Amino acid sequence: MQIEEFDSESLSEKFKALGHPIRLSIFHLLCTCGAKRLKVKSIYETLKLEQASTSRHLDIMRRAGILERQREGNGTYYCLCSENSGIACLRRCFKE
Repeated sequence: MQIEEFDSESLSEKFKALGHPIRLSIFHLLCTCGAKRLKVKSIYETLKLEQASTSRHLDIMRRAGILERQREGNGTYYCLCSENSGIACLRRCFKE
């Protein structure tokens, strides 16, 4: 039986980053919206947040390894990190 390596430090950082109601709402939105990625404007308009506050929370989540940022033209998009097993596990929790 092969056991996947468990990085408790990395997963702990992700849980800390999700420990704020706004960041948890952003994570939930990205898990359930049906799109692979969302534009920053779509995120703050959907959640009825200020743009500056949303950008700050998105950056915290990106630095924690929860989100990936993609810049296209003058737009910035965010999506969940796809290759992270901890994120995949959390994502399944929101879909159930």
